[in-house]
Amino acid sequence: MLWCAALLAAAPSSEAGHEVPYYPSFYPQEIRIEPLDPAMAAKEFLNKTAPLNLYIGASPRFDAGVPSFLKSAQSLGAFIVASPGGQGRDGRCRALAFAAASLAKGPDTVAHAYPITPYHADYLGHVDRVPKTDGAIGAGPAGDVGIEEVSVGDVMRKAGVGAGIWLAPPSAKEGWFQAYHLLRSAVGGGDRGERADGLYERLLLGRFKDQAERLDLERALVAGLTEGCERGVIGYRVRGEVFSDDFSNGIENIATDSQWGFNAPIVVRTAKLKDFPWNGWLRVGMEGEARAAWNPVAGFTDAGGRLVWSTVGDDAYLPVTSNSRWVPNRAEVVPDEEERKPSRSIMVPADALMPQANGARLAPVGAGKGAMGKIIYRVSASAFQDGTEMEPADLLYPYVLAFRWGEGGPGRPTFDPYIAAATRLLRDRLAGVRVLRVDERELAIADLTFRYRSPVVEVHLNSLSADEDENALIAPPWSSVPWHVLALMEAAVERDIAAFSEGEAARRSIPWLDLVRDKGQLARLSALIAEFAKGGYRPAALEGLVSAEAATARWQALDKFMQANGHLLVTNGPYQLGSYTPQAYVFNVIRDFTYPVGIGTFDPFAYPARAIVTRIEPDQRRFLISADVEIAVKEQRSRRLTRQPLTHGLMRVIYPIQPIARYVVVGSDGKVAAAGSAKWETDGRFAAALPTGLSPGSYRLYAAIFADGNSIDPSIGSIAFEAK
Repeated sequence: MLWCAALLAAAPSSEAGHEVPYYPSFYPQEIRIEPLDPAMAAKEFLNKTAPLNLYIGASPRFDAGVPSFLKSAQSLGAFIVASPGGQGRDGRCRALAFAAASLAKGPDTVAHAYPITPYHADYLGHVDRVPKTDGAIGAGPAGDVGIEEVSVGDVMRKAGVGAGIWLAPPSAKEGWFQAYHLLRSAVGGGDRGERADGLYERLLLGRFKDQAERLDLERALVAGLTEGCERGVIGYRVRGEVFSDDFSNGIENIATDSQWGFNAPIVVRTAKLKDFPWNGWLRVGMEGEARAAWNPVAGFTDAGGRLVWSTVGDDAYLPVTSNSRWVPNRAEVVPDEEERKPSRSIMVPADALMPQANGARLAPVGAGKGAMGKIIYRVSASAFQDGTEMEPADLLYPYVLAFRWGEGGPGRPTFDPYIAAATRLLRDRLAGVRVLRVDERELAIADLTFRYRSPVVEVHLNSLSADEDENALIAPPWSSVPWHVLALMEAAVERDIAAFSEGEAARRSIPWLDLVRDKGQLARLSALIAEFAKGGYRPAALEGLVSAEAATARWQALDKFMQANGHLLVTNGPYQLGSYTPQAYVFNVIRDFTYPVGIGTFDPFAYPARAIVTRIEPDQRRFLISADVEIAVKEQRSRRLTRQPLTHGLMRVIYPIQPIARYVVVGSDGKVAAAGSAKWETDGRFAAALPTGLSPGSYRLYAAIFADGNSIDPSIGSIAFEAK
């Protein structure tokens, strides 16, 4: 049975003589990415013929003043880290404090002696721990202090977070997660290191009973990483990026990510040019070339590669720009009618499938196997860009790939440490997967009818986090890359044509696998395609799912795609790589109605509102929180920032503002005594009941309001109180 979003009607309505109110994919009809240094980017913004619309990675460098039609956006760019040397603990701590107090401040540099910043969504739970850095400097350090700048991207890469078919860990944008990967190596072994590892594991796997315990674990982890002062964050650097707001040639709508800036998947999906309700040519400048190999298994690891994958790939979930959560893209969780919240082990159906023998085969789990719970997904299927249609094998083969190349350790012929790190949570927690049914829906537009098919897939997990949203991100049944392209890459690695990851390429002294830019590799891959087409090759794990005839058709389709396009970067994403030169990467939109995501889907993430706490006051056994809100009000093709009281019914363009009030109560002992949310009352204030069960003593409540989920650079109010 085919699972593609089958197109049953005639060609798109533009050929039928009338326009339609729904367009698949996203706004620009073409995205052109050009590596440019800041000086050249400045010149191209002033280009009268085809001006630059957007510059990613840095601020352009103008000889004169910055033109008024450029608008800026800020995000967390890097941590400024100090490493005192040759001193005892007290000396190291004094050296860190001196370095933080001495840090030269500027528009893009903030003194901040704590690894969790206002650009992290968990900042509210740590705000009381951030030291003041504006006091007297005192005596200087007795020894040398090494200062370095570590980009957020480098921290993510160290943590095994890249781009491609593997989702990042659910907590990748959290401050505690990045603090661990930034500072853990300086702690070394021993009790402190083991304790930090244990706390990290509990947070990563969601082993806490409530939000208060979670915050205490986070705070204990950061304390353990920093108490020895071997290495510490003394500040952070803000990344400034710009886009054109020119009335005709500028951008009308765009999102920006709190940590990735304009280099994030939702950014590409919200960018809309002013002169076009849809279509148009988006010209993007990028600081630096895309040097990492272009392969979706263990490539796309640099900033340029991330941008390319954000454009051509399409993950199951996408990171939300203004917090650390994720939004469904090609997979969504559907209600489980049988077991809502299992509290004990459940049985895995005997016909559920699991990779066996280190991924060499895919077989039923058999009777008598248990799991802690299950998640049911509805997948938005669609055709791949080589014309092949999504089948069960396309959803299942990434599981096989993860086990085949992530298990066994160094020395095993099919092992790559990058894949092992990227798939660790999936392999640890997957207990079985099976297809339940295929749902169908129809979309009627004028006299045209489009039918879409969505497989519903059940995934069993060995353990569950206390955070249900995070569970959904562990092992969703999805791949933006078809099984035959994944199998082709495997064969290339097994035959020493190339290696999946940069590290393995260096270790084995062979090229890093690239599906686009290495003509020598492409020639050898083309020969493999011909060989596989002749024999109807499919991996052993798929022999029960894919016939030799079906496999031959896949290889023939891939060969035609390569002959037509000159590369093998095949996905079912919203854009297809049209051409590549070192000077420009050009992507063409997919306006095929088999693509199930339409224009405007992610617009609510553009220009999020920001709440500002104005007052916290006690009222008998509760606290009342008042707030204003900053909203980017649309005026013709531009937006103007306004501030007004946060009240019910307030709109952001066409979207009602949805605020969530969070609070944290910290005792005089530094422990989190309570954490929760406040109710939005009819008068516009938020009411939080005084936590019960507090031991007598002094406490302080910290509160912030997140409008539309925007938890970045929060306005935090606080109030002290006594519990009797």
